[in-house]
Amino acid sequence: MTGDDCIHIDDDLDGTTMTTKAVSTSSASTRTASRAALAMFGLLLLAYSVNAMDRMVFPVLLPDVTAEYGFTLGQSGLQATMFALGMGITGIPAGIALAKLGRKPLIVTGTVAFSVATIMTVASAGFTDMLAWRVLSGVGEALQLAAIMTVAAGAFPRHRGLAIGAVNMAFATGSVIGPLTAAAFLGHYGTWRAPMIAFGVLGLVVVLAVIIAVPRRFTEAATSALPDTHHHGGARSVLSWNPLLLGVITVLFGLVDFAYIGLYATYLRDQLGFTPGQAGLAVSLSGLAAFASPLGGWLTDRLDPRVCLVLLDLLTAVAAAALFLGPSTVAWQAVCSFLFGLFASSGVFVGLAGLLVKSVHIDAAGPASGIFITCIYVPAGISGYVFSRMVEGLGWVGAGIAQLVGFSVLGALLAVFLRPSRFSTTTRPHRSETS
Repeated sequence: MTGDDCIHIDDDLDGTTMTTKAVSTSSASTRTASRAALAMFGLLLLAYSVNAMDRMVFPVLLPDVTAEYGFTLGQSGLQATMFALGMGITGIPAGIALAKLGRKPLIVTGTVAFSVATIMTVASAGFTDMLAWRVLSGVGEALQLAAIMTVAAGAFPRHRGLAIGAVNMAFATGSVIGPLTAAAFLGHYGTWRAPMIAFGVLGLVVVLAVIIAVPRRFTEAATSALPDTHHHGGARSVLSWNPLLLGVITVLFGLVDFAYIGLYATYLRDQLGFTPGQAGLAVSLSGLAAFASPLGGWLTDRLDPRVCLVLLDLLTAVAAAALFLGPSTVAWQAVCSFLFGLFASSGVFVGLAGLLVKSVHIDAAGPASGIFITCIYVPAGISGYVFSRMVEGLGWVGAGIAQLVGFSVLGALLAVFLRPSRFSTTTRPHRSETS
């Protein structure tokens, strides 16, 4: 072996060593970046959990509010649900604002808005100004939700459905913690104002943490900006076949889900003779089922969009039918309520949110999130009224079959006409393509 050969061998060995070290360093950096991304996303999910606490605490305190202000039953109902109108009218403008202002500013603005509205509710002089604060809380929630869903789509492009499922699970966490904590505060301080102020202040503390700890390079991440991903397909406008069809299906689902949320407990108590505790158990099990939301997101990422939505909508219809056609025992209603929450909240809700984002190019993810919020929360504002009118004409069972079962089946039928080939996909090139 000549000296030149030795030199070449040494050079090759040095190159191999350097390459190995570079790969090792790159892998370590990737792992560190992934952990940091998950931590920042976790903080955003905490902010959304506080959103859920703020939303769910008010219905628990409503009897005390009603007693103090002398509201009628109708006025109390409006105070409890008016946030949905605020969310619905803000959804599309929020999507537009995302494209112009960015996601972090909307997360901050939305969190501050619903936190301040929660605090100011305790200073209301009467029905009108309290209603205004409730609407503002919905506006803030819509801004925050649209931005966080878009962050989930951009920061985790290969697992958008799973990430959006995690967002819904964060809401479920807050919806469980909020009412329990509110009841404890109410019992300790003897006033409904204490938990409202506490949750409002918590929201302001969390938003301060978001400002400090979550940089815009994370919140504004987009698939198209990542060097190791390829983005294919998706409509350039939300005014395309798949987004519009999904919007219609979302409207139908809003009429189904919020009719259940608003009046199922009344059905249990007035029609079936359940005690408040028994009705509360059945309803709470539906909320507990929302913790399976990541599973719904996983299905959304992996199944054909038509198969996914048809399956979930039909399962929701079956669970709804079981609620109104099955036995009136506590055990039956509790189990079927859990299944309804599993298929509706963890399934259809997450599936529609994820598929609307996946139906468009990544640059249109913000408007798609806004469309989802508007299409689900505007119907939410009238779903209880529509359902109550159906009860007057058809009775509880007939109304349940017509609205909860019928609209779910109609959503499944419409889902058949989706065009899977036009949904966006995200892939990573082989190493040889990027080396």
